[in-house]
Amino acid sequence: MYTPVDVSEEEMNSLTQSILTRYGIDFTCYEPKSLRRRIVRVLSVFNFTSIHELWVRLLRDPNFIFSFMNEISVGMTSMFRDPILWKNLRKRMTHDYSASDSVSIWHAGCSTGEEVYSMGILLKEAQLNQKTKAIATDINQDAIATAKQGIYHKIKMIENENNYRQYNAYSDFSKYYTTQGKDATMDASLIDHVSFSYHNLISDRTIGQYDMILCRNVMIYFDNKAKAKLLEKFYNALKPGGYFIIGFYDTMLPVINQNEFKIVDEEAKIFMKQ
Repeated sequence: MYTPVDVSEEEMNSLTQSILTRYGIDFTCYEPKSLRRRIVRVLSVFNFTSIHELWVRLLRDPNFIFSFMNEISVGMTSMFRDPILWKNLRKRMTHDYSASDSVSIWHAGCSTGEEVYSMGILLKEAQLNQKTKAIATDINQDAIATAKQGIYHKIKMIENENNYRQYNAYSDFSKYYTTQGKDATMDASLIDHVSFSYHNLISDRTIGQYDMILCRNVMIYFDNKAKAKLLEKFYNALKPGGYFIIGFYDTMLPVINQNEFKIVDEEAKIFMKQ
């Protein structure tokens, strides 16, 4: 039987600093108790008996960082997360794109797909789905598989529905999924406009030009050097006047070039390419 490992503050700091040095992934902005719980979870999932054992695996197997990141981020996303953003997007997209012939969107770091289905619902309700093409990318193949399937635990749908009601109090969220046993399966038509693919934000090239890029609560993991590199990629991948949306926990203002990105809504974390 696995015995839970106690992780000291010193071990936490040592591990996070080592990961920052090795991979450029920054956990310093994370709430320590929450991060500790997640690291303990990683130790349990992979049957590590110490922080040292975990670090040795990260050191010897560079691909393991993807599995590590996947476990660290478990349960951190939901549909219509931060409803104020989605209300803002609905208003802006309806105004900006209703008369457009086409709309292009990139979900950068789509994780298990909650954001993608949220956008699918927004597009359908705004009658923009038929003219939209989107790409959803992530470094984790398992996460992409979950996003494609659109199957989530029914318990998660409680949070999803609560968020949706704050976004749209006049419609019924349950019409967008069916239930069987403990599973809820999203309506597949919500992602008819989406292509899913593997993509490493740091090392892979970007393809295409987009009206909107969403990269939410992904860059919290990276140091300022990596963030600046990503911002350059996103800037080049956006059409003039295109929207760039980050997460509520992303701290980007110190590295955002005000000559390239204009703040459209600071509270909702919406920027526009100059």
